[in-house]
Amino acid sequence: MTTGADSAGPTSPLSTPAVVQVGGGSVQVVRGLVLLAGGPYIFGPAATFACCPNDNLAVHIAMYRAQPGSVLVGDGGGTSEYGLFGELMATDALGHGISGVVVDGTVRDLDDLDRIGLPVRARGAAPAQCRKQAAISVGEPVVVGGALVHPGDLVLADRDGVAVVVAEHWPTVRQAALDLAEREQGHLDRLGRGERLAEITGLRGLIESWSKSG
Repeated sequence: MTTGADSAGPTSPLSTPAVVQVGGGSVQVVRGLVLLAGGPYIFGPAATFACCPNDNLAVHIAMYRAQPGSVLVGDGGGTSEYGLFGELMATDALGHGISGVVVDGTVRDLDDLDRIGLPVRARGAAPAQCRKQAAISVGEPVVVGGALVHPGDLVLADRDGVAVVVAEHWPTVRQAALDLAEREQGHLDRLGRGERLAEITGLRGLIESWSKSG
């Protein structure tokens, strides 16, 4: 399990399973997006946007305005045949401190995005170039993969998925996730000494009862 000592630093995320496990109503899971390029880990406050269909002007505006460490998070407007984000945009974003991209739509230039290394989560890939004519919104709440994301909400992604934490609840969720990581490390230490997980978690009696009844 990955943990971080810094409460805001983009290079030290907690794991999404830990954050989702302890977060309750403060955490939402983004559904339907896959890791398409770059590394798996994303962590930072959301810089939000909503695109018109097949038009990525909103992404450009959000990227231009975003503070270093931000994660570009947006609704692709149903775009599925055009690339909302590609090589030139990734180069600009990485050069100005963007931590990653989470977009409910399609992107392009995957080989180049891998080479650049900026983490990108999206619905899929599409090769055509988007228009740049209109935008629905920038810096407003958006729905991405079924999750409502407000500007500044903490976005975490790893190989297990993408989680969004309400900004004001992040310190509490972070501490709870760190406490969980510490407890699980204790379990790992005990497992390493030969104890059974059922005994550590108190499930032994339930397992034996089920075994007898079965």
